[in-house]
Amino acid sequence: MKLHRGAADVLAERAANRGAPVTVTFQVTDRCNYACVHCYQEHVDDDELSTAEVSSILEQLAEAGVLFLTLMGGEFFMRRDADEILTRAHELGFAIKLMTTGHHIHERRAERLAVLRPIQVDMSMYGGTPGVHEAVTRHPGSWQRTLDAARRLIERKIPVLLKAPVMEHNVTDLENLAELADKIGAKYSFDAKITAMENSDQTPVGLRMSGETLGRFYRTSRMTEYLETTYADYDATKELRPLAHTPCRAGQQTVSINPRGQVWPCNALPLPVGDLRKQSFAEIWFDSDALEDVRFLRWAKISECNRCELRNYCQRCHGMALVEHGDVSGPSLEACRHAVAVRDALRERGVVPETETAMPPTWSRIDTDGQHHRRGVRPRGLRVLPE
Repeated sequence: MKLHRGAADVLAERAANRGAPVTVTFQVTDRCNYACVHCYQEHVDDDELSTAEVSSILEQLAEAGVLFLTLMGGEFFMRRDADEILTRAHELGFAIKLMTTGHHIHERRAERLAVLRPIQVDMSMYGGTPGVHEAVTRHPGSWQRTLDAARRLIERKIPVLLKAPVMEHNVTDLENLAELADKIGAKYSFDAKITAMENSDQTPVGLRMSGETLGRFYRTSRMTEYLETTYADYDATKELRPLAHTPCRAGQQTVSINPRGQVWPCNALPLPVGDLRKQSFAEIWFDSDALEDVRFLRWAKISECNRCELRNYCQRCHGMALVEHGDVSGPSLEACRHAVAVRDALRERGVVPETETAMPPTWSRIDTDGQHHRRGVRPRGLRVLPE
């Protein structure tokens, strides 16, 4: 399957060729007015960058040639200067993506966003019905607030993506969410990996899909379509993920900045590689040894992954390996669990040969329900709030 290359793809390639970062995710606050049960972030409100510091960093990013800027929180609009930050980013010419719950996007703010023209607004929505969504946010009325905000933006021709982490609790409501997105003119995406918190607190992993549910998830019509598209040209004789390649682009074309000015290779990889209160962005991007280590972390250097026969189906995350197992250069057991589920789903569809039955070298340590640190503990249930 050949995909058409758009202007953004061409610009990104040019930036990469000259050694410039392509995308930066800037988390300007940890604060959030929701208390989502699965959230990987620590919600603290101390030592945030000032408005002046944020503006200075944005100017450095523009000078470095950054093309795409993702602004996020916590909840981005918890900052009093959120609109000012957006305006400055727009003035500097970034292609802006905004991540938000939508809670604070009223008519007036929607009008302002229509002027600033972000290329996309990602909104967290955990189900197609209020009860399912609000059992996650623990905030009555939040489902309608998000839906109303999405509609306001779509009416103003701003692309909206509804994003849903998939848990045992909400998996049966995903079809409702997909239908809702189609109805209002939004896109949607499902992320089946629930991760531990950035401080390595493992509590959120108790919400993961059980082994049985995970298998059914990858066999749903929506996921089958996605997998068949992704593996449309699959050739069992070729490696999709050679040992010389890296599992992700963290630190290569993208980095993340946290609310205190620390630079991470990715917002899901809480590994400080520089401090923008002490160094310039250019110094960190070009000279950080810690960033260089992540940048060149190839499959060949990742223990057990370097001899695993399921790499073709693996979506390994450096961050998950670090926050769950304490080793960025080791395997992520949750990625192993998903790789098996993806391979098995493809095999049943005839995309993968029936002879492919190998298991990861880590399999003896994997809990099929995803509770790799919580042996014998079943995923906790959520209380569905009344609609």
